[in-house]
Amino acid sequence: MKKAMHPTERRSISVQDYIAEFGPRLDEHGKERLRIRPRCPGCSQPLSIRGEERLQYDPVFAHMPDDNPPYCPLRNQATHRYEFLHDVPLNHERGAMIRASFFQHWQQHWSQLRLLLDKFADIADFIALIQHADSVKFWSRPNLEETDIPYIFLAWKEWPPVEKTRNGRREVLRSTWIRFLFDSRVRTFDDIWIRTQGDPVIIKATYKAPQRTHSPNINHLLDTDVININRSFLDEKFPEAPPFVIKMMHHEFPRELGL
Repeated sequence: MKKAMHPTERRSISVQDYIAEFGPRLDEHGKERLRIRPRCPGCSQPLSIRGEERLQYDPVFAHMPDDNPPYCPLRNQATHRYEFLHDVPLNHERGAMIRASFFQHWQQHWSQLRLLLDKFADIADFIALIQHADSVKFWSRPNLEETDIPYIFLAWKEWPPVEKTRNGRREVLRSTWIRFLFDSRVRTFDDIWIRTQGDPVIIKATYKAPQRTHSPNINHLLDTDVININRSFLDEKFPEAPPFVIKMMHHEFPRELGL
């Protein structure tokens, strides 16, 4: 992977930045330098640098050999899907308030989701996620905060490359496959508030689109970034959604949007 977690801070770091801060592998005497190892954003295990001596060939971080490796979402996510697996006491009154507030701020949520998808998303996917949230009583989860919603929506599905046909020609808007993962403490959505106290590590993983498989795996991984939950996006300025997006939302949710 091109980025790892900084050894002591909660932020991403590239190989070049790591070497600039902690020095190259060998010191001026040709001896192995003692360095704090970078960490995998998915499982927090120490990483090595593959190809450090050949910086011109784009070295990467890699997991160290391990006969019994711990669970890592970056290595196992191809067969895993996040869901709510456990029934818990639901707060329907609070859930109704959060759902109503979500529709009041739906454009902020849509804008935040698009921003993290490199500004390319389909409003039909957003609508389908809202409908799925309704079907699993998502809004009434006891510890849910409104600012969690776009991040859970992003982790709920796969985000393959985006293409559009215009004037009979195919146009690629985003060539990469994007996947949002929680760190290894989170196996189901229930774990977000149990094992992380509501402060999970969220990884934006970018993959090369697979040619022979239905979804990418670790061999297709291009890059990772650690995403911090923005708790203030509801109060920030946002671009107004295009008219066709507003029209589709009004068509699907006329009662919620006051039509």
